[in-house]
Amino acid sequence: MLHLTISGDVFLKSRRTQPRMIARVIDNVRAALAGSDLVPRRIANHRFSVDTDDAAIADRLARVFGISSVDTVVVVPGNDLDRLAVAVAELNADRVAGRTFAVRPKRTGRHDWRSHDLAVKVGDLLRAAGGTVDLERPDETVGVRIVDDEAYVVIEHRRGAGGLPIGTQGPVLGLVSGGFDSIVALWMMMSRGTAPELVHFTLNCAQSDHALAVSHAMWERWGFGSDPLVHVVEFQEVKEALLADVDRRMRQVALKVLMVQAAERIAAERKIEALVTGDALGQVSSQTLPHLAAISRSVEIPILRPLVGMTKETIIDVARRVGTAEISARAREVCDLSGGGTVATAARTSAVHRAAELVPEALMAEAVETRKSFRLADWVPGTVLAG
Repeated sequence: MLHLTISGDVFLKSRRTQPRMIARVIDNVRAALAGSDLVPRRIANHRFSVDTDDAAIADRLARVFGISSVDTVVVVPGNDLDRLAVAVAELNADRVAGRTFAVRPKRTGRHDWRSHDLAVKVGDLLRAAGGTVDLERPDETVGVRIVDDEAYVVIEHRRGAGGLPIGTQGPVLGLVSGGFDSIVALWMMMSRGTAPELVHFTLNCAQSDHALAVSHAMWERWGFGSDPLVHVVEFQEVKEALLADVDRRMRQVALKVLMVQAAERIAAERKIEALVTGDALGQVSSQTLPHLAAISRSVEIPILRPLVGMTKETIIDVARRVGTAEISARAREVCDLSGGGTVATAARTSAVHRAAELVPEALMAEAVETRKSFRLADWVPGTVLAG
């Protein structure tokens, strides 16, 4: 049996908000269980069970946002202290042999013994089996929850996704490229309950199929409860206009301005309230503080930048947890529009906006109007630029 614990983020909410949040968690768990006959069953205020011990299903449920942990448990009788202690020790003896451990019982209901009594008895048995008690920093935690006459002994603990359930904070539109940053940024916003849509700008120097492969890999692993649309915008003519008419020092930041302006139009059509980018302060010329400010001032829609204060090493570490690091590592660098020369890093907002305005409005309007939009679930490799 699996025990799923709802995240603390959900239980920080008011009593009025919690039921809606919990209902959404359960809906998203059902989405993760689609294709099976398994159903979640509520067993406590912040815990529910799924009647399986399948490791693949446990791993899948651990990636549902709003779940703090997934425990594989064995049910044993919980009314007799001595028998319960023996059962708990037998189930954990191999795991703690030669390692440090701590016993952490939790108890609900009436019993003629205390949780501490159980911890002492189990500890004695496990020390005899070769373990060493360490209550501060144990190698292994022996978990057992007693509810009336039943006890649930944890034999494997998985860290859950945590956060808030997808769909509780409204939609966002993420600008995705295929590298580490944009996908990690979108994943972080999903962990706060947002439902994603994606926009990708195709250029001759871009890898559109790669960008959607990374996006699909992330969503397939973590997007339970969502069904995002992807908007693919052909931006090659916009790039050519930049190359023809804009000072090479201003092209990179001007391109980013034009991308967020195009994304803003799509967001307005889709009634989406915010954009998400993978900007990290100072990482490239378009992400210096003056240029981030200029980009933000070029649109009315908020631009969310969850990575803004993170180092590249930290972003890659998160990508490893997300499961996209290896795919993202194969991405080529984004287009260099500078011709190999120096680029602006601290241009005034007015100068950045004037550079972007040199691109004809008709090109921008056509790019947005002729975009391809489709469900990310329906994406097939090699089809982005077809047709």
